[in-house]
Amino acid sequence: MKRLLIAAFGLLLSASAAAKVSSDEAAKLGTTLTPMGAEKAGNKAGTIPAWEGGLVQENLPRGANPFAADKPLYTISASNLKQYDDLLTEGQKQLFRTFPEYKMPVYPTRRSASYPQWFLDATQKNATAVELTNSGYGFSGAAQGYPFPIPKNGTEVMWNHIMRYSTKGLKGYGVVIPTQADGSWAPERNYIELTYIYNNPKTTLATLDNQNLYLMVKTLSPPNKAGTADLVRVPIDRIAEQTGVWEFNPALQRVRRIGEVGYDNPLFDGLMTHDQLDMFNGPLDRYTIKLVGKKEVLMPYNSYKLYDPKLKYKEIIQKGHINQDLTRYELHRAWVIEAEVKQGFNHRYQKRTFYLDEDSWIVHLQDMYDERGQFWRTAESHSINFANVPVVVNGVQVHYDLQSRRYVAINLTNEEPRLVEYDWEKDPKYFTPQQLQKFGAEGKGGR
Repeated sequence: MKRLLIAAFGLLLSASAAAKVSSDEAAKLGTTLTPMGAEKAGNKAGTIPAWEGGLVQENLPRGANPFAADKPLYTISASNLKQYDDLLTEGQKQLFRTFPEYKMPVYPTRRSASYPQWFLDATQKNATAVELTNSGYGFSGAAQGYPFPIPKNGTEVMWNHIMRYSTKGLKGYGVVIPTQADGSWAPERNYIELTYIYNNPKTTLATLDNQNLYLMVKTLSPPNKAGTADLVRVPIDRIAEQTGVWEFNPALQRVRRIGEVGYDNPLFDGLMTHDQLDMFNGPLDRYTIKLVGKKEVLMPYNSYKLYDPKLKYKEIIQKGHINQDLTRYELHRAWVIEAEVKQGFNHRYQKRTFYLDEDSWIVHLQDMYDERGQFWRTAESHSINFANVPVVVNGVQVHYDLQSRRYVAINLTNEEPRLVEYDWEKDPKYFTPQQLQKFGAEGKGGR
């Protein structure tokens, strides 16, 4: 994961623009809309319930499954696929076509997304204060909260994914597992320290200074990659200010600044591009962005089984796709965004479709088409809510290349002896090339 989170929290770009919403429209937040901007009511069929504050259980051990007693409502397989056609993305249908044994267990919908009250208060204020700047490459008027709880275009929707709440920062270990077509795989283990500037309660508009986050990440294994470390300073508007990236070379024991990593540069044996990290991290300046609307979709959600510390990676990773017995799908309303490469620009993905959960603004599903316009890849984010933090975690992600029948699973933590620590923070002055030198040279790299 040399760059697992280097681009994971990067910013998107777009050429669209919009104004603040009126006070009357903003008043819908907390009434007909949730404080995050989702539809508060359930659907007419009763298959999606109303949002009632999300999951808030302070005494629940982190990672414990609050819905362990739930049983699948039904399981989708190749034999009954057509029955659920309207609820599936093209990527999900392609998985069934590629792997005859593929299945999706569907559970009752739990609208579990929950947030600190100060974050929701900030989001409410943003509705009438925030607007896009620099042709959509940035925005002004907010230092915390979802910037566009009542979005008017695709750019604003995608900003909500990028700027969502992930606590003040985090540190800990994670594993990336690229697989081969024959089912073989080898894990890559990493250590990361990350602090947010945006969404830190102490940050003000005066101190934000166009900064989003700072991080350092180090590869611990396999041996041929161990010791490489990176420092990244990610601004909000990446056109107005370039992302700062420095790399520590363990052989030379030196730090050097390198060019910004992003767009379609290959990652993890070529199974992903850098802008696929975090499901999408931008920039979007190579794409025309279209807000299609909202749609009821079966998406991976409350996937607590995949985070179970009793599991071994060999129980999750299988030939072709992960162990679908460990997955959980629920019916949720999704914002649907289509992105197509602009004339005169290049990207390995000619077209992408994003599906963002209305309660968390996380891109839970993404479909990707190659330069010939043929379907190529699909990705899933198996999110959970650590209710005692609280934070909705866009953790385990699986990125499928259906043309090669390979995939990569990222952000696995099952075999780690220590949990990722949330609400960890360091002063931005900590994230310097000098500190990267120490960080990279420190033995195993962990704390």
